[in-house]
Amino acid sequence: MGMTRKYWKGIDELKETPQFIESRNQEFPAQTSMDEFLSDESLQESSTGRRDFLKFLGFSVAAATVAACEAPVTKAIPYVNKPEDVIPGMPTWYASTYYDGNSYASILVKTREGRPIFVKGNKDFGVTKGSVNPQIIGSVLGLYDSERVQGPLAQGEAKNYSDVDSKISTELKTANKVVLVSNSVISPSLLGAIDELSLSLGGTQTEIGVVNDKFEHIQYDAVSYAGIRKANEATFGKAIIPDYDFTKAKTIVSIGADFLNSWLVSTQYTQQYGTRRNPEGDWMSKHFQFESVLSIAGSNADERAMIKPSEQANVLGYMLSEFGVSTSAPKTLSEGAMKVAKSAVKALKSSKSESIVICGSNDKSLQILVNKLNDKLGAYTSTINLNNEVQMFKSEDEKMMNFVNSVVKGNGPDAVIMLDVNPAYTLANGSDFAKGLKKIKTTVTLASHADETAANCKYHIPAHHALESWMDFQLTTAHYAVAQPTIRPLHNTASSIESFLVWAGKSKRGGKDSKVAYDYIKNNWELYGFPMQTKYTDATTYWNMAVHNSCADDVTPEAAAMTFNDAALSGLKFAKGGSLEVVMYQKSAIGIGTQANNPWLQEMPDPMTKATWDNYFTMNPVEMVKGGYATTFDQENGLNMATVKVGNKSLTLPVFPLPGQAIGTVGVALGYGRGRNGEKIGKAAYQTKEYGGHVTLENGNPSPIGANAFDFVGSVNGTYSYEATGTLTKESGVYPIAATQIHSTVMGRHSIVRETTLSTFKNKDKETYNPAYTLQKLDEHGNHVEAPMSEFDLWDAHPVENIGHRWGMTVDLSSCIGCGSCLIACQAENNVPVVGKTEVRKGREMHWLRIDRYFASDVEAAVGSRKEHDMSKMEFFKAAEIAAENPKVVHMPMMCHHCNHAPCETVCPVAATTHSNEGLNQMAYNRCIGTRYCANNCPYKVRRFNWFNYPSYKAQTEINPAQDDLGRMVLNPDVTVRTRGVMEKCSFCVQRIQAGKLDAKAEGRPVQDGDYTTACSDSCPTNAITVGDWNDLKSMVRASADDKRSYQALEEVGVKPNVWFKVKVRNEENSALDALQVEKVSHEAHGHSSEGHKESKH
Repeated sequence: MGMTRKYWKGIDELKETPQFIESRNQEFPAQTSMDEFLSDESLQESSTGRRDFLKFLGFSVAAATVAACEAPVTKAIPYVNKPEDVIPGMPTWYASTYYDGNSYASILVKTREGRPIFVKGNKDFGVTKGSVNPQIIGSVLGLYDSERVQGPLAQGEAKNYSDVDSKISTELKTANKVVLVSNSVISPSLLGAIDELSLSLGGTQTEIGVVNDKFEHIQYDAVSYAGIRKANEATFGKAIIPDYDFTKAKTIVSIGADFLNSWLVSTQYTQQYGTRRNPEGDWMSKHFQFESVLSIAGSNADERAMIKPSEQANVLGYMLSEFGVSTSAPKTLSEGAMKVAKSAVKALKSSKSESIVICGSNDKSLQILVNKLNDKLGAYTSTINLNNEVQMFKSEDEKMMNFVNSVVKGNGPDAVIMLDVNPAYTLANGSDFAKGLKKIKTTVTLASHADETAANCKYHIPAHHALESWMDFQLTTAHYAVAQPTIRPLHNTASSIESFLVWAGKSKRGGKDSKVAYDYIKNNWELYGFPMQTKYTDATTYWNMAVHNSCADDVTPEAAAMTFNDAALSGLKFAKGGSLEVVMYQKSAIGIGTQANNPWLQEMPDPMTKATWDNYFTMNPVEMVKGGYATTFDQENGLNMATVKVGNKSLTLPVFPLPGQAIGTVGVALGYGRGRNGEKIGKAAYQTKEYGGHVTLENGNPSPIGANAFDFVGSVNGTYSYEATGTLTKESGVYPIAATQIHSTVMGRHSIVRETTLSTFKNKDKETYNPAYTLQKLDEHGNHVEAPMSEFDLWDAHPVENIGHRWGMTVDLSSCIGCGSCLIACQAENNVPVVGKTEVRKGREMHWLRIDRYFASDVEAAVGSRKEHDMSKMEFFKAAEIAAENPKVVHMPMMCHHCNHAPCETVCPVAATTHSNEGLNQMAYNRCIGTRYCANNCPYKVRRFNWFNYPSYKAQTEINPAQDDLGRMVLNPDVTVRTRGVMEKCSFCVQRIQAGKLDAKAEGRPVQDGDYTTACSDSCPTNAITVGDWNDLKSMVRASADDKRSYQALEEVGVKPNVWFKVKVRNEENSALDALQVEKVSHEAHGHSSEGHKESKH
């Protein structure tokens, strides 16, 4: 029988339309010139149809098959002249240094075809040893912000540099007084350029520096640590911040200091902390935390106490008394805080000099008590180095307060220069300061955006982005670093070093290709740095290696004790508490608000609350219930509003339930409420409507996200204070909150989270804390016997074990601190779209990786471990849903597990998700029809569905970088941009796997351990994530997966994942958990983990 069926490629061919016939007859379309292509008006749209794109380029049928995906193609413009050092399709990495006044790290920057697209930590060089935070990783997106000021301005109008520089120079020279306000400047070369300006204005060079009554430089940080410097000056005679070494600290006592997130050089401390949280190491540090707001540091503590800010003095007073030191500090503590304090004292007496005590308060009196305790312990000879001063955070609070008062009163100087500061936003009286600033004759700002302060300045010199500029840094006495540009400046911006030299008459503008800053920095390093070392014999090699490594070799001075001035302990004044105490803190993503316009960071879930796109008042749910506040929320139901009043300032925000919050306190995050007067600080810094466009205020300005908590900043003992007393008033109405997790606990499910104590881990068998999961079967005699999971299988196994590669991952729950760096790195690497608050509220966030945060409940001995009880199952689960008042916390990264028996693969009707012969669960986006069966069948709930075409849908216009002509330059060309109607998920960064294999092939060798890393493992500051080839018996991932702490989440489901977790080990005494983790006993259920837990009665 002959074949009679005929197939058509489309309706056009079936009906043989004129367009189809013309297209069929023209198999080889005419080529279009580049000029014709670029001049086509239709290219002004954000995207063009696929057919039109192919027509423009004159693609053949063969080329069309390459562009077979449905996603729109936009403005593909090739090089006119390709740079010699750029190989198309291959990344170029640059070693550099990041500093924004609040965060510091040695970094590596990945560029593609000249575009920086990814930032990670430099593990080989620098004191941060590869540690970064979400803000540093996300900073690459800020480079492509189309709202950056693109050229010099005078009175808001675009001007050329020659005119603006001439006027600024003249006005500075004729001014009676010039004040420069900057953040803490840690660049020796920038300080040198500032001195050049001071000299040009009549200054005199002396042994202690340039002296000039006409010129004053005030350093001001949005979050000040001047209290530490003042305390060290009073106790040791040196106004310094010492260098802390957490790798040497067997006992850590933190009182209100979130040193894993925002306190001082947190990137350095996080890496150090992570090295000593490994229970398999020689020793594991013991961490005590006393705080008001549950922080990242607090959530990782072995023992944590809830205290009010006014009780920090009580903690220190009690501890000092236990060491025989009498002070005027109060000593009374609540029962819970006293229990932790006694435990901390016991640990400190045991570890002595191998201890660190720190305090997050900016109160000089509290810091003097901290110094005395560290001195008594002998910490200054070991863990704290007073000889290696930290150069960051040199805020001169009293000088700044006097300056602000003079400006507000109209008595300001003739000229003011603002460098990398935004006091109109970060001052409590910022609006009054902004009004006063307008009255000053000459005001100059060097800033990237027309922010709250810049909008009130006469002249605006746009600053380079950190990835566009040459700069040098001195982080500590011993550590010098270099930052190099990774891209030619995108706009007509300028280096701050160049600007000061030009105004001093020492240089001229060099344009986009200026070498002024480079030559100045290089000359300083060769003149001053080269003679201080002996490793290199010529200055050129010394400089080149410093640029190559991003830093010079350190020669760190030895720690040595100094004589403590006991007179400093007299006359101490401590802040009085109140019925309500307010704590201002920094979120890991938003910080002080410098990058509040970064949509990646706005959409990053807060590590503690999992909320996005907002700030709020945090309150303990126990207290919220008493006050009649809602403690749960979802897509349809929001949270109650409240007004907190501090002095004459008030903020109205939703009240968010946060277990672990000290009773009688509320917390509020800094960094929000940017652009209250409609300043152009970035589109993503403002609230957006459900279907696109900004929410507007009555005056027509866009509505800021959240409220500005800097309004509550006060002063105590001559320094700025971020703790206050106030009143709370409940308001009518509710506010919708967008969060990625609305459940608090794991409800005692031991197959998800496993935790033990260090003592149990060291002294008991694996089966007591990490038992193998078993099921029951019938033996040959018909009896029920336990058998390992490997004996049960519903599918034929994929041939991946011990054949070729099998890519796997392990996550150490003891090391993961929940910071969110991995999430932002994954978003940057894999072009994960930003969807906005409305979509997050609907559970439609697109992050490939999430970090589940689990609180322990009162019916759990630890997260995931049920206490013995007499409740029914329903009573137990109801109680297990509610977090404890002061709970233990576990952070658990969750991504696609690439299961070898993946249930998503078996239900896909079009085989869009398949299994590779290397153990990867793959997605064929072009084949996916969006049934979402796979997401429904995934036990880990890690698949994401593109409800809209986010790169072009109007609802995401203000927030999605892919919709901005400049913003889309951040996209990684190695990863497909997905379109509407398809599923997506973690791919184990398969593009990196391929790159690793190609590198090995080019070098003629097998793939080696370390050739491949995922974005998440690359960015983890504590090295909690390990990836590699599981089939390589010598690989790190295989050793980690075979470790006695390793287990697989939901192993009983039988999906055979390629991801292993490692049991959380806490260095604490937990009698309730010890009672559960005993020798193996039989269980009544037929499907269970044969865990060494006593069976509870149900």
